[in-house]
Parts: sequence; structure tokens; C-alpha cells
Amino acid sequence: MPRLLLFDIDGTLIDSNGAGGAAILDAAEEHFGIQRDALPPLQLAGATDPAIAMDVFQHVNRQHSPEEVTAFLDRYLAHLQRRLQATDFSGYTLPGVVTLLEALRAESSAHLGLLTGNVRRGAVIKLSRHGIYEHFIDGGFGSDHHDRNQLGPVALQRMQDATGTRFDLADVIVIGDTPKDIRCAEAFGAKCLAVATGQYSSAELGALNPWRCVDSFADVSAMVDLLLRD
Repeated sequence: MPRLLLFDIDGTLIDSNGAGGAAILDAAEEHFGIQRDALPPLQLAGATDPAIAMDVFQHVNRQHSPEEVTAFLDRYLAHLQRRLQATDFSGYTLPGVVTLLEALRAESSAHLGLLTGNVRRGAVIKLSRHGIYEHFIDGGFGSDHHDRNQLGPVALQRMQDATGTRFDLADVIVIGDTPKDIRCAEAFGAKCLAVATGQYSSAELGALNPWRCVDSFADVSAMVDLLLRD
């Protein structure tokens, strides 16, 4: 049976070493004319870009319309592009990711998509910088809805349209590194493979009862078997 594999980005595929969070603060300074240290620590893990932007608006006591959130995110994306292209950028692709994606693409039963809180343009910027964007067909993005739990059906429909394949939910696996990825999968009846390559440990993720939980993608052969033949 065909398997639909929907990957998160940050903490799952790549580690931008703080570039995304820094770009949010850059945008806040520029958009609101405030010092970046005026904001409390932002809860980024698993959040959608629009939800993060709305949190920033709330912290500075500013009302926001969809247009204002979009304008803020446009500033964020410009700063993200600048930071990721800087000569001192120190982000990296997580262990095993490139080899795993290549191995999965070689399997006729695997269809690779994205299920991420990044807006689409942000996903393209990040994955292109790490040379892995071309592995993915389509997916669901933060630009589709600020609530991550609404993104699963969007990703599923887009991937069915793009591949001409109808996927049984028993063969849809969301792959991510946060509790929000687990809840997102549960929200539309998919499985979740939780990977402890972000800020949450295997024990913390496992306590939330995902379908499977692994420490990393380092054992590529085992991961291919798990994702396609378990």
C-alpha cells in the first residue's frame, strides 16, 4: 500500500541554530520599533508562523488583522532569507536526514510531503538552503491556517491531488519532534512518528503515546523499514 509521509521541518529535518527565532525578533524590531529584549521568550517549537506572529502582536498590545500579520511575516521572511544566506550561518541538516530522504524517494510506495508550521515561503527558504526542498511534493503549511491541528486534512488533500493517489489514514504518518506534531496527527486520524532531535526527549514524546518514537534518523535502513513496512 502507498504510504504518505508528512515531515515537519525545524527540529525534525534541520536545525537552523536559532536563525528563525532571531528573524522573528528582527521583524518585531522593524515592524513595531521596539527593542528585541522587550519581548518575552517566544514559544516556537511546533507553533505555526502566524500563531507566533499573533503572539508577538499580543505581547506588544497591538491589534492585528490578517493583512497586518501577513505584513509582519513578510518582514520575517526577508530577515530569514538574509540570516540563512549569511556567511556565518551555522545551521545544519540533522543526522541521517539526507540519506533517509534519498532512500525513501527510491521506494515506489513512499510519497513525501510536508506538514509544517512554517508558511510555504519559509519552508522553501529553509529547505532550499539545506538542499533538500526537491524531495517533497507538496503539503500543509502555516500559511494555510494558524492552528496546526487544521493542517493535516489540507496536506492530505494536496498530496492526493498531486500524486493521484488516495491514501488510507492508516498509511499516513506525520513525522515530527514536538508534542504539537503528535496532536496534529491525532487530530485527523493519522499516525505520528515522533523523533527526539528537537528540544523534547524520547521519554517526553513517548509519554504522549505516538505511534512510534525514535531518537534520530541515524539508522537509515531501520527507518525505511519502520516507515514503509511496519
